[in-house]
Amino acid sequence: MNYIGERISHIRKARGYSQKRLADLAGISVQFLSDIENNKKGMTVTTLKHIAEILNVTTDYIIYGIETENRNCIIDTALDIFSNAEKNKIKYILEIFISTILQ
Repeated sequence: MNYIGERISHIRKARGYSQKRLADLAGISVQFLSDIENNKKGMTVTTLKHIAEILNVTTDYIIYGIETENRNCIIDTALDIFSNAEKNKIKYILEIFISTILQ
């Protein structure tokens, strides 16, 4: 998968969104989203950012296919009450949880 459109399509389907639903949420037409997914058209940075937020991925992942650190403000704010040692324990538990559900 080498193209931005293919990644958007793959993520959209993995998240259970139809093209119509994602297009509606992103404020674009279904035809425009289809053209993006088929690598026929590009999009503005604003549209890219909005699609990434809806699909809960970073723009880097959509553009390059690699995930970079993405701070989730709500989670980060909630974790601020914990010490670094407690945060490491939470991270460890989450890693186990994620690896378990991905099996």
